[in-house]
Amino acid sequence: MELSLRRRPPAAPPAGAGAMPALRVWATDRLLLHEEADAARVRRLEDALRRDGVLRNPPIVAPLEDGRAVVLDGANRVTALRALGLPHVVAQPVAYDDPHVGLLVWRHYAAEAAPGALRAAVSAAGFGITAPAGDEAGAESQIAAGGLAAIVDARGGVVLRCAGGPAANADALCRLTALYRDGRPVHRVEAGRLDDLRGAYGPGALVLFRRFEKSDILDLSLAGGRLPAGITRHVIPGRALRVNTPLAWLADGIDLGVKQAALDAQVQQRWQAHGVRYYAEPTFLFDE
Repeated sequence: MELSLRRRPPAAPPAGAGAMPALRVWATDRLLLHEEADAARVRRLEDALRRDGVLRNPPIVAPLEDGRAVVLDGANRVTALRALGLPHVVAQPVAYDDPHVGLLVWRHYAAEAAPGALRAAVSAAGFGITAPAGDEAGAESQIAAGGLAAIVDARGGVVLRCAGGPAANADALCRLTALYRDGRPVHRVEAGRLDDLRGAYGPGALVLFRRFEKSDILDLSLAGGRLPAGITRHVIPGRALRVNTPLAWLADGIDLGVKQAALDAQVQQRWQAHGVRYYAEPTFLFDE
């Protein structure tokens, strides 16, 4: 992507531009995170950004009325860009109240040396109100009835109750995930029976989390709270990938409005040159 900082877009948008995802230049200090960054992934991203000199995929953001935006997907990218001192980022804004923008939750499958080790660590950490759960189905039922999270292994399970408001719940979840994010493998999974996960990943415990509402994400971000990395999963229709924005261009101190005009022109040029392709089917990426 060779952006000219002095370029201006034509007066009229290209035919069919309404089908294109919006791309905006945002000040990195105007972005709010709703989840913690993953330190290991951030380090890898910093190395890749320095090596390649481009931001490949724009973070997904939900604009706020005051000009700020909540990062729905891309906390690690935004954190890495801030660490590199970049003032701007190309982001993809979406209307968060759009029903097609989905908010799901991951499960974690955490390796453990012996069944019950993680449950024992939770008990020793003093998480307050907990309740036993015989299996995964029982844990899911209790979470739906007001639980915050659950840990299920080959010998049983335990459910953690909500700690209070969004900030208190987020803090409790951060303390929970810290118990097993100590260098051991942690896999994000959508579903799957415990026996199947054990066969795929080896001995471990399944950690289930309550579902969140979009309002929870906004409230938490505005309050300065953070969920643990890798819990929320936003499903974005028409996600823009491989935009490949040069970091040198993002680092330039030129006016943000001028940058936006240059970005609009470049997107329009790519569209007219058939340089943008839409894939409707679900996709697996093997170079993450």
